[in-house]
Amino acid sequence: MACLVASLFATAQGADDFGGQLASTCRVTGTELPLRVVAHRIGETHQINVWIDRRIDPTTPVSLSASAGSLQQTLEAIATQADLEVGYADPIVIVAPQGRAIDAATRILALRSELKELPISVAKRLLQPHDLDWPRATTPAEIAEQISQTWNVLVAGDSLPHDLWDRSALRQIDAGGALVLLAEGFDLVPQYDLQTATFRMHPIEEGPAVGLDYPAAKVTASVTRALRKIDPEVTFEKRGALIRVTGNSSVHHRIRNIDAVPNAKPNKGLAAVEPQMRRFTLRIPGVKPAASILQAVCNASGFTLDTSAASSERLKMPVSLEVEDQLATEIIESICAQAGLTVRFDATTAIVADPT
Repeated sequence: MACLVASLFATAQGADDFGGQLASTCRVTGTELPLRVVAHRIGETHQINVWIDRRIDPTTPVSLSASAGSLQQTLEAIATQADLEVGYADPIVIVAPQGRAIDAATRILALRSELKELPISVAKRLLQPHDLDWPRATTPAEIAEQISQTWNVLVAGDSLPHDLWDRSALRQIDAGGALVLLAEGFDLVPQYDLQTATFRMHPIEEGPAVGLDYPAAKVTASVTRALRKIDPEVTFEKRGALIRVTGNSSVHHRIRNIDAVPNAKPNKGLAAVEPQMRRFTLRIPGVKPAASILQAVCNASGFTLDTSAASSERLKMPVSLEVEDQLATEIIESICAQAGLTVRFDATTAIVADPT
């Protein structure tokens, strides 16, 4: 039996900041979608970085129904299904095994806080956002060298284990974020040595916490109670008009987004998208008659199939297909090409015919 998978990714609704993007509407529908496909499409749509921990199989299947939800709700629903965890450190969303993502995000916040204490010129250089990307089969040591060149800083990458990583493209991240992402999958943490101006990797010894200051008016009694539910170890220290809050990244994410009210609108699912714009993942074990696969794709995508000008011999031709996150029109064209047929589309109909 063919396993037909439909995926729909809505356009982000005009949010510029990280919290606004997470509160904006995200619509995903589908069955058995590879996690890497979902992460890539969400990242492209919302212009944020969705990082998948190296300990996670990127082909992990994710199924989501057409329900209303913000981007953050969608990400957390994905994590819940796959028994994973999500951590937030602007502009990065980390998807990792349970007990890992929030710690990794907290280490990014903690390292940024430490870097801000360095001499101004050094801090400014290391906290300057840059794009960072690498091709498939890149080693961690090669990524460390790229980070070194991008931020003009020494990175001792010799302690990083050998591995081959898939391609990635990170948007506008700082050196601290890049280095924590590089190290966290190996249970390492980067530390900056001011005397040698070098980042070195050290084994993780304990769960992280970071202390950041907020206006006292923002950390109300009700907020304090909510934060203690998120992190029972969170502490509060009054500092004049400020309150120093020390806790994990989820605590700081909650404080920073207290005023972000999700605007998520009801998800209309595939009905809200024109057939030509619907995307699918389709895996067909073995071979099947072209006609049956064409009908299945058209039924799922909303196209009406017209084969009145196609010969029965060609429609019975066996075809094989395995595509990932492609437009329905591209899939139909591929099926027709294998069967020696042609196809043209109007608004709602796929018109299949013998070649002239």
